[in-house]
Amino acid sequence: MNSEIFVAIPARFASTRFPGKPLAMIGKQHMINRVCEQALKSTARRVYACVDDERVAFALEGMDAVDICMTSPSARSGTDRIAEMIRIKDLPLDSVIVNVQGDEPLINPRHINQVAELLVSSGADMSTLCFRIDNEKDLFDPSCVKVVMDSKGFALYFSRAPIPYERDNFMHHKPFSFNHYHHIGIYAYRAKTVLAFADMEQCESEKAESLEQLRLLNAGMKIAVGITNEPPETGVDTPEDLERINALLRERGEI
Repeated sequence: MNSEIFVAIPARFASTRFPGKPLAMIGKQHMINRVCEQALKSTARRVYACVDDERVAFALEGMDAVDICMTSPSARSGTDRIAEMIRIKDLPLDSVIVNVQGDEPLINPRHINQVAELLVSSGADMSTLCFRIDNEKDLFDPSCVKVVMDSKGFALYFSRAPIPYERDNFMHHKPFSFNHYHHIGIYAYRAKTVLAFADMEQCESEKAESLEQLRLLNAGMKIAVGITNEPPETGVDTPEDLERINALLRERGEI
């Protein structure tokens, strides 16, 4: 792969459900540091932490391999924060940017590599990953985002509803029998696509589903979807999630 690959990690300090989340402790280190460490294990040339608070920037100062970029606290989304970073750092428009959420301390570096390689090989405007759903609870859980792809692996739609809808099975309360895929919130795109995305107005489906990737589909852009057999481990949305991850890492002897 000839394209330069960068990882961008947007981290918002004033999280509604978990204020100060980037500085939550994973063992003896801040969560944002742990996420950056995982990203540095990928093949990316550099890792950019797109932060909005000096306290988060200070926590990262000892990580020489991480480029800290101060972005506006008023950025609407992580993608808008990355667009701001691209302008500040004047990154080449053809650069491959992998968006890793700042609340994913267990992010798999192989997923970063896979989504970047998929973007380049597919020629899509954006790439992302998914894995097969194996239980009914996730299929009907609105917090579990589903994706349907065409025969070439490009996304047709993303939804919080169970898609495709199995009419005969669901109407008669039978178990599902078709393939359903759980979308993983990791994205790769060219810098120019991020900038174009940030300038687009939200579309109706995006507002309805609260899924920003629908903005690209609405604009006629292509999203390549790769399937992984390594489902990601849980991210941190709440203090309870943080406790669960710390317990898991203690069990593994990693903290």
